Amino acid sequence: MALRDFLFGIRDRIVQRSQIGKDKLDAAFARRELDRRLQDLGERYYTLARQGVAGVPDDLRNLVAEVDALAVQLQTLREQVRRLEEETA
Repeated sequence: MALRDFLFGIRDRIVQRSQIGKDKLDAAFARRELDRRLQDLGERYYTLARQGVAGVPDDLRNLVAEVDALAVQLQTLREQVRRLEEETA
C-alpha cells in the first residue's frame, strides 16, 4: 500500500506542476496581449490627441511632446536612408 500511495503522490505532483506550467504560460500570453492592447490604446489616443479630438492631461503633455520629437526624428532618419539608397542605386 505504501508504494501505491507513493505513486499517487508522484502523480498528484506531476499534475500540480503541469497546472503551474500551464498557468504560467497563460499568464505570459495574457501579459503579451495586455501589452499589445495598451500599445494600441496609446497609439489611438495619441492620434486623437494630435487631431485635437482628445484632450491631453497636463501630466501627459511632456510625454506627448517626446513622442512628437521622436516621430520627427524617425521621419528624418527614414528620409536620410531613402536619399542614401537612391544615391547608391
